[in-house]
Amino acid sequence: MFSFISLFLWGISGLFMKIATFKLDPKIAFIFQTIGVIIVMIFVLFFTFSLLSNMGSDTRLFIFYALLAGLTGGLGTFFLLKAYEKGNLATVTVLTALYPVISVLLGILILKEKLTLTQLIAIIFSLIAIILFSL
Repeated sequence: MFSFISLFLWGISGLFMKIATFKLDPKIAFIFQTIGVIIVMIFVLFFTFSLLSNMGSDTRLFIFYALLAGLTGGLGTFFLLKAYEKGNLATVTVLTALYPVISVLLGILILKEKLTLTQLIAIIFSLIAIILFSL
């Protein structure tokens, strides 16, 4: 259920990002999008503050990974806005929405995760989709 909520919200977000770049430089749009994320972060922080105070010292490395996720996600969002400024909504959204293929490949290489045959076929179809959308 959470995946579908995320899917729906990211879909709406993509539309708003494209519309924002009609009149805003992607750097300005990124700043205001980040302010929106900060508002959500404050809300989440308010409801999870007790969890932060109970964290042990063994979680520092994982906090570092969470920060890296934020940094790479933020940079990805900035370049997504640049892509929306230059490209059309359909192509940019579909191409960048294939980012899970990168996550899956990194999971295989770094985390030694395994793929099923069905998942491998899905990745192959995703790569075909990239080629078709770029034509």
